Amino acid sequence: MKAPTPKIFQTNDHSSKYRRGSANSQGCALYKTSWQVALPPRSSHSSPSPTSTTTIYSTAFSPKSSQPGTDGNPISYMVGCTSCSHIAVWGVGVHDTDGNCIESISLEQRGKRQSDVMNTNRATDPLFCVQVIPSGEATGKSKCLYDLQFIEMSNGDHLLLVSGDPGVLVYKWADFLAEVENVVDGDKKGLAQSSWTHHNKKQKQICDSASVGIQSKSLGVPLVAISPVTTFCPHPSPVLSFGEAIEINSTSYSRQDRILYGAAGDAFGCYQWDLETEKLLGSFGGMSGFWGDGHRDYLHSVKVVEESAGAGSNCVITGGEDGKMGFWDGKARRLIEMINIQSTLEKYKGLVTNEAQGKNFMGNSWSSLNNGTSSWVSSMSDNGDWLAVGGGTEGGYTSMTGKAVPNSAGFMTLWHLPTRTFTSGCVTRETINAVVYNPTIDSFVTGGNEGRISFWSSTTLVRERRSWNSPAATYSLSLDSGSGIMAVAGSGDLLDCFVHHTKTSHLHFSACSN
Repeated sequence: MKAPTPKIFQTNDHSSKYRRGSANSQGCALYKTSWQVALPPRSSHSSPSPTSTTTIYSTAFSPKSSQPGTDGNPISYMVGCTSCSHIAVWGVGVHDTDGNCIESISLEQRGKRQSDVMNTNRATDPLFCVQVIPSGEATGKSKCLYDLQFIEMSNGDHLLLVSGDPGVLVYKWADFLAEVENVVDGDKKGLAQSSWTHHNKKQKQICDSASVGIQSKSLGVPLVAISPVTTFCPHPSPVLSFGEAIEINSTSYSRQDRILYGAAGDAFGCYQWDLETEKLLGSFGGMSGFWGDGHRDYLHSVKVVEESAGAGSNCVITGGEDGKMGFWDGKARRLIEMINIQSTLEKYKGLVTNEAQGKNFMGNSWSSLNNGTSSWVSSMSDNGDWLAVGGGTEGGYTSMTGKAVPNSAGFMTLWHLPTRTFTSGCVTRETINAVVYNPTIDSFVTGGNEGRISFWSSTTLVRERRSWNSPAATYSLSLDSGSGIMAVAGSGDLLDCFVHHTKTSHLHFSACSN
């Protein structure tokens, strides 16, 4: 539930990100489903553990390791951040029943071998976890981590950026790789064997013998200590009595300008940091009621569009709780255009498909938008020429009951990036929390609060198909463009791995041990 205090300098509400609903006992946000939520088929492997209160908010595939695996291919890893202050690292690679890595098989062969891929009743635990404890705080205090990404510096080094309640934590990926070596070579806690493939085979044996469906037997995942090289924090918030800094909801890096942008939950909007000098350069896009033409509420997302893409150089796109999308000259911190998504959908009704089935957002009456409904922009992704933007709405009443009851819907919109022109949209029954472009199938993929992911045409925004996934609410979609593997994560302790439209395997976030 949203806090009654106005959000002037901070969100003051960790549960409001993507309207996630109430929080658990640790103060970590949980998902909220709509009143008309679709349920997946009932089976032993269709949903996470009923006792799990973990939410995996973001995942990313690592750069390929220079050290080849036993099959001769470079090894990559999956990294995820959670609502309980953990950064988890898994080895990735979809394996068939013989233990052969599907990454070494062509896309055409993958399509022919869908029946041979790894049994979805098996799940793989992390190699290890890192718990984030901000300096000066008690070890038992959880901090939600909302976003992570890998970036490559000018000297070729790779950094892992993790953002959330502690701000932006900057890690050297080499430190994580060194810990992977320690875990594997030392056979720590009996978790790892001499190679990544052997580790997967051991996991498969344990899951088969335990007969516990999708939940793998806990192996005591090591909890290791890795310190960030630096931490970026937004301005201290005067709303909190101790002046604690507020959360960074997402980040994006400009390779051209070597600037890191952070979408913050305060009135200052989008922050700029120089990674090389570790200095704050400024902020822009804050509340327009106080400072110019910015957003009227805090930011959920930020995306840098490189010069090679259609929007030109220095273009930074922001999405906020106010339902607006801002285009900025990032280096100059100057507004190019601010677009109200809700007003655009009303204006171009002929280009919008309505799947909300009587919900208040663009239901039977377009005027219902003025009936207490609020919208927000949660995620965006582009393929160079086209920008897909998703989000949600809540409030007002349902046209089916005529009563003021809690209600939510969502939207998916497509924009021609060079001209910033709206071309098509869809009002969805589910709220859209995550959007990613998958080039291997030339589709935008979305995830929301209905336990399914959707595949959309990249130029016409036609929903081509849907697939069930394990998280009841999806908050993260990440892609390994080299292998075509897509990871789906969200509420609960399971991540799904997809190849094309097919779920092929699972990763499992299990309890860690010291």
